[in-house]
Amino acid sequence: MASMNLYSLVLVVVALVSTPLAVVAGDPDILTDFVMPMMWGMPMNITGDYFTYTGFGGWELPVTSFTVQKASMVEFPALNGQSVSYAKLRFPPGTVNPTHTHPRASELLLVIEG
Repeated sequence: MASMNLYSLVLVVVALVSTPLAVVAGDPDILTDFVMPMMWGMPMNITGDYFTYTGFGGWELPVTSFTVQKASMVEFPALNGQSVSYAKLRFPPGTVNPTHTHPRASELLLVIEG
């Protein structure tokens, strides 16, 4: 009976010690509205072109190997301050997106064909 009480006490102590770690595991709010680069000048100079990326155009067929095309803040300045990345992945027929994780992040996929 004494060993059961000791086990319960140790379990409670471990739970209490690890609780603050779970509280600080989240990120602060990292999103901003948008960060305007200096090259655009005044806010009234921003048009829809600032928020539009056309570098992923074209769907050449057939796809014979896996390809990745990325857009960073250099190509798409509207990503600045958003804490996101943008990429176009092309998989050949009969392949799958392997199981993987993104610690402290998420992923959104849009399947166009297949």
